[in-house]
Amino acid sequence: MFWKSKIASAWLGLLALLLPAVAVTQEGGTAKQPNIIVIMADDHAQWALGAYDLDEIKTPNLDWLARHGVLFKNAMSPAPVCSPARASFYTGKMPSQHGVHDFLSERKAFDANWLKGEKLLSEWLQENGYRTALFGKWHATTDSAVVQRGFDRWLSYDARRAGWQNQYQHEGTVFFSDDGKPVAYTGVQARFLTEQAIAFIDQEDTRPFYISLNFVEPHFPFAGLPERLVSRYRAIAHKVYSAGDSSDRNVRLPGNLVPEDHEEKLAQYLAAVSLIDDQVGRVLDALQGRDALKNTILVYVSDHGLMVGQYGLYGKTNATAPANFYEETIRIPLVFYGPRRFMRGRQVRHEMVSLIDVHTTIRDFASGGRDAVSDYGPGHSLRPLLQGKRETGWRRYNYAERGNLRMITNGHWKLVRRYLRNASAKPVDTWYDLASPMRERYATEPPRRALRNRLSSALEQFFKRYETPEHTGRKVWDQPCPNARMREEHQCTPIARDIGTNKAQ
Repeated sequence: MFWKSKIASAWLGLLALLLPAVAVTQEGGTAKQPNIIVIMADDHAQWALGAYDLDEIKTPNLDWLARHGVLFKNAMSPAPVCSPARASFYTGKMPSQHGVHDFLSERKAFDANWLKGEKLLSEWLQENGYRTALFGKWHATTDSAVVQRGFDRWLSYDARRAGWQNQYQHEGTVFFSDDGKPVAYTGVQARFLTEQAIAFIDQEDTRPFYISLNFVEPHFPFAGLPERLVSRYRAIAHKVYSAGDSSDRNVRLPGNLVPEDHEEKLAQYLAAVSLIDDQVGRVLDALQGRDALKNTILVYVSDHGLMVGQYGLYGKTNATAPANFYEETIRIPLVFYGPRRFMRGRQVRHEMVSLIDVHTTIRDFASGGRDAVSDYGPGHSLRPLLQGKRETGWRRYNYAERGNLRMITNGHWKLVRRYLRNASAKPVDTWYDLASPMRERYATEPPRRALRNRLSSALEQFFKRYETPEHTGRKVWDQPCPNARMREEHQCTPIARDIGTNKAQ
């Protein structure tokens, strides 16, 4: 008995030494924390994916991800423009909270130190034991060449070196900022970004990793995609969407009209989605080959949608004047894939969810459930849905905004409210019946009074909670101008010379 007691004591002592090493890998991080990869496309509309019933497109890897993971049918962008949508993802807040209401010009004249004082998701992840990286598009502040807060690895664009359009070249020479140092890459840039992300995975580090892999595809220009992909779609592009549609919204610019070479442009757009699909397959293979799939959550999402012929338009919310919240511009693809202990695969969810919810869900998984509720923004953790739970109390509406316009939808009715510069003037309401065979080609009569009041009240209450006086879109003309177009349209506040550049805080 004496020797058995001694042996038991020895084993207990050994376990006492080993358990802390298993439970904690580094201050703030635990061994149970998953690796997280968010692949965010640019202008990828929900309609342009096989998993959302577009039979003509070839996206086998994304479709596989959707079949074996969790597909969200009613995912929407909180702001269907790149900069505000991305700022909302990284902050977990609405534009009327963080102050980015339109795309941010890369010129210094429009640098208002955007997101100053905001805590980024990357910072929070670092504090909680993650090593973090961004590859590709940032565009949530003015200068993407500046390494942003909370990122251990930074590879974004050096737009001031070669002009803003350079970053959107799908092939050729693209100028990057590699941890703040100027570099150039010649080739197909989506492949380069994927290679760099895989190299980050391979770094020797005991911490879990978080990667923002942000492709510029399928953003304009609709040219220069690999011929092997474009040739798939030229003969069938007209089946996806034919030219000739219209709506009652005025077009903003001639460039927002359907071009003469519509079928070629649409074929290029679809090819860009297929190019992303190739990269998703490469990431999956890299994770499987490194035995990392069993501890990695992979998310595929877009910042917002796009029209490529729908309603006779090319573009997104700013394709029309006033801006629109057409389903094609606000609906985004959203797919989660991960190990069984994090989520139940082979699901299709129909709840109303937002890009901001992805922010909160990442915090939830990374913290082991400690940060499942956002106390600063409207995000809800998707964990209950991912785990297959039946949620009867989930939100009934989705919301979006662009400048002085706001939107609410319950999936059947949509209200768009436009606030006027004269604060005492009554805002202008436009209603759409999404069940109508005409969809959103024409505004409709509002629904019955009770439903009308319910949606109107929900819209007001939501933004009463999620806006700040200095950033509210209801007074967008009193805020710094993000770009020349907004300066012309709203005569917004010029940026003072002494504000300085947007450097990491």
